[in-house]
Amino acid sequence: MNGSTVVLTGATSGIGIAAARLFATTAGRLIVHGPESQARVAPLLTAISTAGNAELHYLQADFDDLDQVVSLAARIRELADTVDVLVNNAGRPGAERRTLSRNGYEATLQTNYLAAALLTHHLAPALPSPGGRVVHVASATHLSVTLDPDDIGLEHGYSPVRAYATSKLAMVAHAVTQAEEWQPDGPQIVSISPGVINTRLLHSMFAVRGATPEHGAKNVVDAATGSIPYSGAYIDDGYPAAPSSQVQDSGFRRWLHAVTSRLLADWM
Repeated sequence: MNGSTVVLTGATSGIGIAAARLFATTAGRLIVHGPESQARVAPLLTAISTAGNAELHYLQADFDDLDQVVSLAARIRELADTVDVLVNNAGRPGAERRTLSRNGYEATLQTNYLAAALLTHHLAPALPSPGGRVVHVASATHLSVTLDPDDIGLEHGYSPVRAYATSKLAMVAHAVTQAEEWQPDGPQIVSISPGVINTRLLHSMFAVRGATPEHGAKNVVDAATGSIPYSGAYIDDGYPAAPSSQVQDSGFRRWLHAVTSRLLADWM
């Protein structure tokens, strides 16, 4: 990865911090994102910078506002003509009560899925073909739910875990659809579950303990830089796995693509 440009969203907490430190040891240019001001995360940026020799840039954007996602993509393009690796790691747990984003969409779906799809769309022209790689950091929780085509915003039957899991299901399905669109000679894309990782996000929804953030970060970096079984694959804690049956349904994926395009039309 010497000389390569890596973009990592959600780099100021949990797995993102640990992944940023690993990428700093191998990337030529590392562009990290978070919702906080640069002043607030200055000590963290210093720790990332001293972990390796990568040229480090920090960009702030709140994924609750899709205008900021578009602006983030533009600022990334100003810093780098080519993005070799894009890791869509930014995420939030499901809110205790159903909450809408500034754009009027269910907030978990927007931060975890719509923002990632939109950022990928705007950065796609900068991804080498072949050679570019996109990693969607999803979750094995997607196996526990289905996404209702008539209620993508969870107006009925909302729960924090369901909101989180369905947003991750959408990410896994998006990776398959994007791989089909890019074809074998285009960039590669995978979705991963980094494992059950001991983070604030995990504890906000589940009463379990997990592996260290460093374990999850290794899975992220391996998916971003190592060999993958094929573009569109789902990798669970380092091993190729079958995604949910709904993700494997081509009719569902076509529907999700159409809905996603409609929801993001004003920002594409």
